[in-house]
Amino acid sequence: MENKKRLYLIIGASVTAFLIILGVIWFTVFALPAPNDDPVVNEDELNGEEEIEHDEPMTLSVIDNLSIDVEEEKMVAVIIENHTDSRPQMAGLEEASLVFETEAEGGITRFLAFYPYQNTNLVGPVRSARPYFVSWAEQFNSALAHAGGSDPGLSAIYSSGNILDLDGLAIEGGLKYFVRDYDYFAPHNLFTNISELRELMDQRGWDKPLPAVDHFFVFGPVEANSSPSMDDEEASTVHIYYPFPEYFVRYDYNDSDKLYERFQAGEPHIDNGNGKQITASNVVVLITNYYSTDSAGRLYMKTEGTGDMYLFRDGKVFPGTWERITTLDKYKFYDKNGNELAFAPGKTWISVVNYQGGLQWE
Repeated sequence: MENKKRLYLIIGASVTAFLIILGVIWFTVFALPAPNDDPVVNEDELNGEEEIEHDEPMTLSVIDNLSIDVEEEKMVAVIIENHTDSRPQMAGLEEASLVFETEAEGGITRFLAFYPYQNTNLVGPVRSARPYFVSWAEQFNSALAHAGGSDPGLSAIYSSGNILDLDGLAIEGGLKYFVRDYDYFAPHNLFTNISELRELMDQRGWDKPLPAVDHFFVFGPVEANSSPSMDDEEASTVHIYYPFPEYFVRYDYNDSDKLYERFQAGEPHIDNGNGKQITASNVVVLITNYYSTDSAGRLYMKTEGTGDMYLFRDGKVFPGTWERITTLDKYKFYDKNGNELAFAPGKTWISVVNYQGGLQWE
């Protein structure tokens, strides 16, 4: 019996040793890397440095100084009406980088909205051209979307070498470019699509980018507009008075968002395209001369030369002067000391009035 136990122990020990030897052989052959394998070496780690991923260089729009993902900006300008019958369906203004607002005739205001890089898919209602809208568009080499125009307005378009004429009345009728929404009555129902207008620009060979400038506004911190001889007057609310209450404008400054919120006739100005209230980082009130030239009330408007202006940004007001030599020159805005005013990055709305009494702030 004793001999059997001893035999079992010897057999067990032998089996265990055999298994251990097999395990060592397997690990050596299969688990360990081959001795000739070259290890992967990170040179940055050898130098004590971590590998850093570099972002692509940021491109800033020359119009609003915001980061954009296009290599080249080409301007599309659209004339948009502001008749009270158009407001429920008004779309696309909230996405524009720059908007001019002024009277057309009869005390009714109208907008010229600029889209340097956007592809907004619903903009309108599109309305007719006036010569001062053409003048404002020329400084940007714009494609100008409009629905006909006054005789002087159309003449200004036809004679300009810096405007691509996109007349919705001539182009409408298909399913692209200019389309009528028959849920609304004409002439308040003609809409366009910026992405499609860019296709049309390419088809017509309009290859003029924005003129070669660094920026159309000087951008900088609000402190850049301060000087020992100027007080930074608060302007948390801005009132702009056009001839009729339906077209009165108010901007309320939202300090948390650093934006002015726009109101019309006492109501928030809502963009029907995206349901958002229109806001602006900069509000400019530009004072110039304009007056009626015919029985229909069409206006002559001074768009070159110089005049008074006010810049509202960051809840403050900065009075100054505007200057523009020709229609191909950009506007420049100077403070009372002759220095160019610094704008905040973001959207700019320019309201053009013909007398200083049309403006108040508090």
